[in-house]
Amino acid sequence: MIAVRPATLDDVDAVREVGLKTWPVAYDGLASPEFVTDGLAAWWSREAVERGIARGITLVAEGPAGEIVGMTGLGQEEGFWVMWKLYVLPDHQGSGVGKALLDAAIAALPPGTSELLLDVLVGNEKAIGFYRRNGFGPAARTPSRDLGDELMWMSRAL
Repeated sequence: MIAVRPATLDDVDAVREVGLKTWPVAYDGLASPEFVTDGLAAWWSREAVERGIARGITLVAEGPAGEIVGMTGLGQEEGFWVMWKLYVLPDHQGSGVGKALLDAAIAALPPGTSELLLDVLVGNEKAIGFYRRNGFGPAARTPSRDLGDELMWMSRAL
């Protein structure tokens, strides 16, 4: 049984652990080693995780023993709600954790939110397939942030 709940500052180390264990596996062969190293430093530092929990919506998925096995992080950019992170520990992928986190993330958005955006690595077919199966498609409207050639926007109407 998977339980999803809001993260607290007491969860910082466990949330970081999800990122530190998942990023190298998720992007192996899809991105440069610098992409992984830079991403771990920028998005999974103690300060970045604390900031995400304090300023946005961060949810964690707990496994049967209460251990954190996945997380998602959302925030606003230019009036858009964006899911910046959704990661599940490799040993727990394919067990419904990602879907539980996605459903909880959508439920946590403010009433009246009309769409949810995310960015995804262009070559990450596993993630893109997951998002497509869960109602995401190409984004028609996005923040002005240039994602470059490596990332693309996807959206889901709510």
